[in-house]
Amino acid sequence: MSEQVFFISMEGRNNFFIENFQVREDVPLPVLSSSDSLSKEDITADNIILGMFRVIRENENDENINYYRDFIYTVKPDIDAQLTSAALEAENNGDYTDAIDIYTGLLRLNPESPDHILNIAVCYNEYSLYLFDKGKEKIALQMEEQAFSFFKMLDELPEKNDRIYYYLGRFYLSKENYEKSIEYFKEFIGLTEDEERKKEVLNALKTVQSLGVLNEDYNYAQELAEADKDEAALESVDKFIKKYPTNWNGYFLKGFILRKLEQYEDAIPNFQKALNFNGNEVDSYNELGLCHMNLGNYSKSELYFAKALRYSPEDISIYYNLAVLAYNRKNIEEALKYCEIINEFSPDDLKAKDLVNLIKNNGG
Repeated sequence: MSEQVFFISMEGRNNFFIENFQVREDVPLPVLSSSDSLSKEDITADNIILGMFRVIRENENDENINYYRDFIYTVKPDIDAQLTSAALEAENNGDYTDAIDIYTGLLRLNPESPDHILNIAVCYNEYSLYLFDKGKEKIALQMEEQAFSFFKMLDELPEKNDRIYYYLGRFYLSKENYEKSIEYFKEFIGLTEDEERKKEVLNALKTVQSLGVLNEDYNYAQELAEADKDEAALESVDKFIKKYPTNWNGYFLKGFILRKLEQYEDAIPNFQKALNFNGNEVDSYNELGLCHMNLGNYSKSELYFAKALRYSPEDISIYYNLAVLAYNRKNIEEALKYCEIINEFSPDDLKAKDLVNLIKNNGG
């Protein structure tokens, strides 16, 4: 049974205290209960605090919110630390939605706290990365947008501590905004006394510099590819590869552009070179699978998709590609099985539903 909030009247209770807090007669007290009725045993200071916290979390404009804050911080002044600990435990266990619920309540309870802003920003970001890794791109993008909104709030703070600089640097690094990432990492190094994290950041800076990703030719090639100016993008990426002949990023980007141009045979050796120089295995194998599928090399295509799944076994984009591959092989039953797997991971995936309709209408 789900928990629910009951409101108990305090009318007529003049000069009444709960622990060291004098309650008002005109404001009913919310009490959180796990049953469908409220008993005297449920009416405790802790359950009242949990009830107030639930109301604050779900309605930041509640007319009694300031009264609830006074009650909570008077009766349990260490509430921030206790609930943050609970949220961190949930986050570490992969229960991101539970953690976000707690962080949301904490932020509404204490909206001026940089720690609460940072914690919810990091949680949304970790959740988005987790979802991207599972191939759930639509909801991952939504979580990424939420993370960005909170990191932007941190960005605009007039004063930042080393922890904020550290996570800002990590966030922008994950989004491949290397200039901002380097800026914040350098600020972090100048402030921190955490030698372990300092070592981590110095290694990250060294890696970024070795990637050559701040190179103008590479960045310009990316911009051109995103604008579908693929021929011009190839010219820029070739200039980058000439300067950085052992850099996997250049070969992967060139392979990606060539695949967009349907030059699959030329794209394949570039993805293979990306792998030779320690590129991203999941994306490279997935791209190789797509190239071979479009060339009709179905056995090789299946092999590369299988390799991609070994690195990311819950990535629904790979299952989608396997479903298309099975459909191309006229194996309708197998194609539908892959669609069922996608549905298990992501029941609302519209792309998979469209594919099921296509298979059933054309393959029956």
